[in-house]
Parts: sequence; structure tokens; C-alpha cells
Amino acid sequence: MTVSNTLARVLPAAVVAVLALTGCGATAPENAQSADGAFPLTISSCGRDVRFDRTPARVVTVGSVAAPLIAAAGAADRVVTRTFETAPFPGEYAAALGHAEMITPTADLAREQIIARNPDVVVSFEGAAVKPEDLASAGIPLLVTRGYCKNAAGAYDDIFADIELYGKLFGTAKQAGDTVADLRRRVAAVADQHRPGSPARPAAALILSRDGSTLSAYGATSTVHTQMGTLGLENIFGDVAKRNFEANTETLIARNPDVIILLTQGDQTPDSVRRALRDRLELASLDAIRHDRVIAVPFGYTGPGPVAVEGLEVLSAKLGALR
Repeated sequence: MTVSNTLARVLPAAVVAVLALTGCGATAPENAQSADGAFPLTISSCGRDVRFDRTPARVVTVGSVAAPLIAAAGAADRVVTRTFETAPFPGEYAAALGHAEMITPTADLAREQIIARNPDVVVSFEGAAVKPEDLASAGIPLLVTRGYCKNAAGAYDDIFADIELYGKLFGTAKQAGDTVADLRRRVAAVADQHRPGSPARPAAALILSRDGSTLSAYGATSTVHTQMGTLGLENIFGDVAKRNFEANTETLIARNPDVIILLTQGDQTPDSVRRALRDRLELASLDAIRHDRVIAVPFGYTGPGPVAVEGLEVLSAKLGALR
């Protein structure tokens, strides 16, 4: 193998729901180029061409999204090692991936460690410590999940396109297609429960550092932004064309979310992150905190992978319980 503006305001919920299903506004799709799915196969991964001469049999995944994507495509058995899952949460794909070696969950595998596992491909994210050029000399190609490309838009269609792409690469196109059809149906079912009939509720998606000192928010290019729109929520940071950024406390207080989606990572629990948020006394006036409308869920439910569909369903149920 060889490796060859800021948004004015958040879109109305109904429009976002449609975007989630159709991919309008999503990144340009990556292409798998071959006449009939046969090899050699060239894939454009975040604008970088990667050539495959045969179906990969051994995969190392980097990040929390890659392994569930491959499992959703019907190729979980090809994943031999998972790493850098700072919030390991494969959701409904956990059993299928249970056989894979899990290494250094809070750090990247070194180049030598990856090479030692003799993978046919590494599936990673843009910005990871081990880059394509680090593996090129060993003849190991690296693909980037499109939800983590720099210009990703947080659309569900990016997730579905990746699943179909991996189905083609691993020879599991039928299973991948069936999975995508089911995931689309599930997203549509949740969207049908939240048709616009009243003004969207202001909401924020936040994540606290493990020591509680840093509060980050999610903007318009995140998957959770798309989820909020589908659920009839208006992301108060929908005018920020970023996936994730350090939250400005004054802005958060001024925009006063009615609902907060609080994401857990690592050994954080829903109770521990709620306590940590309430310990930030400067935020005590927020409606979401005063009225106990804080939904705490694992970060994995909102990553740009197939678990985000399960996450959408969980968020919908928890949001309904607040009413």
C-alpha cells in the first residue's frame, strides 16, 4: 500500500434537522475512486489521496470515533488496537469491539508502537501526534475520519458517508448500507418528535476539564450543534464557527441558556460534573442551573460518529423528562 465566517445566528430547528439528514452545508464528501469497488482503490481523506491495493485486514484506530465507525460498517473484526480514546464510549458498538486491544487511553501511540502492530491502515483524526508522513516510510496508510477534518460541519451525513466509505474499503458495503439506512431512520424519528411549534429553547453544550478549572463550549461546526437543532434547541454559541473553544463566562451568563448539555469525559460521572458546574458560583444565576435543567451525558454521545445517533435518542428522552 502507498499513501499517495462566523455564522450570524443558529439555524432554526427545522432547518438544522433537514441539514442533518441531507448533508446540506456539510463538507465536500471524500471519494473512493475505482470503477466497481475493486482494487486498487484511492480514497481522498481530508484532501489527501490514499491508495489501497487490497482490502485491509488489520486496523489501528486513534480517537474515540474511528472504531465505532468501522464497527458500524460491519468490519469491527478488523480492529486490532484502539488508542487515544480520551472518552472511551463506543455505545451500542461496545460488544463488537470488545476483542480489540486498548492501549494508552489518554495518549497517542508512538510511531514505533503502531508499526509494531503491523496494521494495514490507521484510522485517526486530524491533529493527532502520529501523522501520515510518520507512517509512510513503513508503507502504512492513514485515514482521517471526516468529522474531524478541519473543515467539517458536524453534519450526520458526514458520519453516514464515512460508514459507507469504510464498507467499500473493507468489503462490507451491504452491511454498511443497511446500517446507514437504519441510522437515517432513527434520526428522522427523533426529528419528527421535535417539529417546530414554539420558539427554540436557548441551550449550551459544555465540557469541564477534569480538574474543573476550564470550561469549554461547542459551536456551529460540532455534531452536538446539529443535535441541538434537531431537538428544538438553539445553540447560544451557534454564531461561533468552531467545533470547540474555551467558553467566555460573561457571554455564557449574558446569553443565559435554558438547558445545558454537559459532557463527561474520562472518569467523570454525571453527578461529579454537575457538582463541578455548580461549584462555579459565578454561573449560579443561569436559568439552566437555577431550575436544574442540566443534562449530563458521555462525550461519546456527541462525537462525529455513529454513537451520535444513539446519543440523539438519549438526549431526546432526557430533554423530554425536563418538561
